[in-house]
Amino acid sequence: MATKPRISYEDKVTLPNEITPKPLIRKRNGTNWNDKTELTDYIDTLYAPPSSDTYLSAICRCGTEYNYATKNDVPATDFDCSCGREIFEYVSV
Repeated sequence: MATKPRISYEDKVTLPNEITPKPLIRKRNGTNWNDKTELTDYIDTLYAPPSSDTYLSAICRCGTEYNYATKNDVPATDFDCSCGREIFEYVSV
């Protein structure tokens, strides 16, 4: 379990059957990241507190937690949770 991620995403949807067409991890403006490099370049610009133990954390609405300790651990391809919720979806330009 991540105690101090550099950045985290949490799905706040409470209805289990609600359709969420956008992936959980996306830009502030609501668009998808182009690729892993664009995402990790952004995360690298964020302040990393000395107590940070995780590079990226995501919590799906089903409660499954995905913690990536380093940028190398971040998936380079689209990834869905076992419940069907999209976590990553990269869109090449």
